[in-house]
Amino acid sequence: MSFCVKRFVLLIGFCLQISLGVANEMPSKNKDAVNRFLPQQLLKSVDFRRGLKGEGLILLGLSAQNTVVDSQQANGGMSLNLLNTKLPDSLNNNFEVSDFATPVKSFIVTQQGQNVSINIVLNTENYEYSSDQTNQLLTIAFRPINAAEKELQQRDNKVYRGNKLSLNFQDIEVRSVLQILADFTELNIVAADSVAGNVTLRLNDVPWDQALDLILKAKGLAKRQSGNVIMVAPVAEIMKIEQEELDAKKVFEELEPLKTENIQIHYAKAVEICNVLMGLGNLSQGGQSGAGGPTPSPMILSGGCGSSSGVTGQNGQTNVASRLLSPRGAAIIDARTNTLIIKDTRQALDEARNMIKLLDVPVQQVLIEARIVVANTSFARELGMKFGANTKATGYKQTDGLAELGYTLQAASAVATGGMSTLGMTLASGANYLLDLEIQAMQGDGLGEQMANPRVMTTDRVKASITQGVQIPYTTQTANIINTNFKDAVLQLDVTPQITPGGSVIMELDITRDSQGKNVVTGGQENVAIDKRGIKTKVQVEDGETVVLGGVYESNYMDNKNSVPWFGELPVLGWLFRDHFKRDDKTELLVFVTPKIVKSVFSASNGS
Repeated sequence: MSFCVKRFVLLIGFCLQISLGVANEMPSKNKDAVNRFLPQQLLKSVDFRRGLKGEGLILLGLSAQNTVVDSQQANGGMSLNLLNTKLPDSLNNNFEVSDFATPVKSFIVTQQGQNVSINIVLNTENYEYSSDQTNQLLTIAFRPINAAEKELQQRDNKVYRGNKLSLNFQDIEVRSVLQILADFTELNIVAADSVAGNVTLRLNDVPWDQALDLILKAKGLAKRQSGNVIMVAPVAEIMKIEQEELDAKKVFEELEPLKTENIQIHYAKAVEICNVLMGLGNLSQGGQSGAGGPTPSPMILSGGCGSSSGVTGQNGQTNVASRLLSPRGAAIIDARTNTLIIKDTRQALDEARNMIKLLDVPVQQVLIEARIVVANTSFARELGMKFGANTKATGYKQTDGLAELGYTLQAASAVATGGMSTLGMTLASGANYLLDLEIQAMQGDGLGEQMANPRVMTTDRVKASITQGVQIPYTTQTANIINTNFKDAVLQLDVTPQITPGGSVIMELDITRDSQGKNVVTGGQENVAIDKRGIKTKVQVEDGETVVLGGVYESNYMDNKNSVPWFGELPVLGWLFRDHFKRDDKTELLVFVTPKIVKSVFSASNGS
């Protein structure tokens, strides 16, 4: 290698070394050694300008074209070092450029030994940095960008984490460039024999990993990295190697001996975990014995657990991609002991065990308590006034009177089967005791009646239902055969709770209160009429709060006239013997629902 080539490689190597940050600060003896190979030059001029797009431009006039520049980005700024460069005393200065309204606030140019140091202070983090050297003019540009542009660049562009470097090669061998990168990145680069050719590059302030990708793309090469070893070869060879590895892995999986492991399921049903592993999801197929039936024995579930040919969908086709077990794996359950028996490769067993650890955990429970009240329409208004609620307002809080206990108003998008739209009022947990007192006082005054107080406990996201009522018999006659049928007139509460991460409860409520109406005679047969009242809604309340739902009205109108015979017809004095009574009673179905999250005392650990 000639002296010129050695010098060129040394200069490029030095540039890479300082740019990649192999050391925070290069020892002075290394700097002096490199400076001996560099021709000394002069910084002739320093200027600053504002670009057409608001960028800050630092213009450095140099006496030579080939300048080794070390650029280092730091918090809030950047530093540049021009190696083996002299600075005239007239340019040793602090340049305040904030009046230009660019990302650059100021920069200081000083002489540091045999080098010129330029420390740049920026007034924003949203900027784009670039540099370019044309002939004897080095231009450092800082272009402002907004937060959206910065986020878009980070999202759309591949993230290169290597420190920036500058490369200027004229028809140099690709293998030589790879060797230089290997020497100064502390990575091991292995180049295939088919890697050949020359490349010409001129890159300014480009991350070294991006520079490597550009070199590979320019020559139709690809890379594979394993740890700190990078293999470089033509794309076809890399693809062939990867395909061979995949084929070898497939053969190994087909020949690897299968192992059997018994896993005890503690909280979930073994059949549900089995279906997840087989790619069917939580379908709860099989694994249960009927009432009074024989004790379940170890079993294989068709179409799911135990199938070694994949998962059979509705169209009869096999879908192996959704399985968590390997194609050779199988799983059976023992419903009696709630044990899952898996037979598969060691790697698949490890993955299945980790998945079971995540899924087999106790589920939180919710206690749902409901008070179903049929009350005079004035009761709801008085209740709202006593708790400080203003039915004309939504979404505000008040701290007067009993409202110090806390409440909120919600637009409870309920659907009532009759009457007016439903008002949703939420009472804080501290108001529940006072609510009970109000309901008792209502019954004592004859303003209404509490029809039921159902309570039901269920787990998170599992529907619960409670029903109370009667079956009304009625008869039908067909071809001289008399049949007795029944219609339900029940009070039913269906609720599906969902516990949010914040500790509140979302409830899907379906409440119905049916009663026997006036029978209707059609075709000589008497049919039973059912008066239906119901509320169906979805609300969200905090743990222990009570949501109040209403709006289902029932009217009872009376118009009675009484008169004493003969005397009631007397002129002038007849009104003394007549009585005209009108009464219009309206009642409202009010439902008070209180969810309470049950604090679990069980550990989430599955044991060994």
